[in-house]
Amino acid sequence: MINEKNSKTIKKEKSKSSIPGAAPGQALGYSLQYTRLTAMLLIAEPGSWCSLEVLDDVVEEKNTGVKHLVQSKSTLGSNPISDRAKSLWKTLFNWLHLVENGHVEPDQTIFEIYVSRPVDGDIASAFSGARNNADALAALQKARLLLWGSEPEYLLKSDLSEDIAKYVNTVLAAKDSTLISLIKNLRLMFGSGSPQSDLEEIIATHPVSASKIEDIANYLCGLVKRDADKLLEQSLPAILSRDEFHLRYAAYCRRVDRETILTSFAPVPTKDEALARMPEVFVQQLDLLDLEFEDKLEAISDFLMASADRTIWSKMGEVDEKSFDELDDELTRTWKNKQRANGVEHRTKSGVDQGLMLYAKCMEHKAVIQAMSAPPHFIPGCFHRLADTQEIGWHPSYLELLRIKTKAVV
Repeated sequence: MINEKNSKTIKKEKSKSSIPGAAPGQALGYSLQYTRLTAMLLIAEPGSWCSLEVLDDVVEEKNTGVKHLVQSKSTLGSNPISDRAKSLWKTLFNWLHLVENGHVEPDQTIFEIYVSRPVDGDIASAFSGARNNADALAALQKARLLLWGSEPEYLLKSDLSEDIAKYVNTVLAAKDSTLISLIKNLRLMFGSGSPQSDLEEIIATHPVSASKIEDIANYLCGLVKRDADKLLEQSLPAILSRDEFHLRYAAYCRRVDRETILTSFAPVPTKDEALARMPEVFVQQLDLLDLEFEDKLEAISDFLMASADRTIWSKMGEVDEKSFDELDDELTRTWKNKQRANGVEHRTKSGVDQGLMLYAKCMEHKAVIQAMSAPPHFIPGCFHRLADTQEIGWHPSYLELLRIKTKAVV
């Protein structure tokens, strides 16, 4: 039972949790990492890999060995790069630790502090603006002067608050040569205040329709989070391939945003390759219709080329894998409807004649994939793939006749 004392306690706790910028700020800071990971995958160089919470919040490792470390900072609460911000000095402390322990080579690393909106910070700005050793040393001396005071006394050092003293003192006491290498490769990056809007702006620079940008952004954010989470669930590092991401990105864009013609890349099979497929189930189905030899060779060619195109288009990112499943479902429904109508219209005809009519109707069927027209061999070839697994058939009694045919061969 909740008494008056407990009720007051609950109200007090609720009021604490509803303080603006408290829990929401922490949640936004964490979710921002996934948004930055998605943005980095969009702009990363071909052949690179991007990770979450491996060396840093987000990291891009290029195939040249250059690393791009990102510390993402939300500004929903306090300024994360002010001169005495704990988040700034903890970031520098962590980067220094990585350098001193040989995890990164500073001259082969970009150290980026990403802040979700523009804010001021004299020390951080001075570090970010340094491009050579002299500028970096000057920025370092400025930081020591502001936080420690003049050397050698460093009278301001004792005034540092307890929550930042450990980080500030460790960083500023490090070797100048190490700090100079780090500082001249440090960059500040500011967002607009809405990381999601910034992500959409990146997508807007690509050849996609403006009306589809939000949908694509939603898909990509979900894709990245799911892929990263799946790895983490297996106790594996969340490291994602930029190239695989772009293949799936391109396939999804084509699925929702483009209407064009798919180009076949499948080689035309040789006669020997076609003859080797004569025992296949889909060819046996054609045997049940007494189809001509040349018609069977054409069917085998359609089957092989369609199967090859499905693999090629998927690897190239031309078509999303899910679209092939949707196409197979559509073709199966089409076959079922045509078979039903065929049985009613031609019930007095022989099974072979009914099968030939159904086969001809299906071979004339037109279908699109992700709003794209397919080459002439593709839809017939996909019907043959379904016939090969006996999901569909041409003769009204195809399942029974195939069983008899199989027993006879055995």
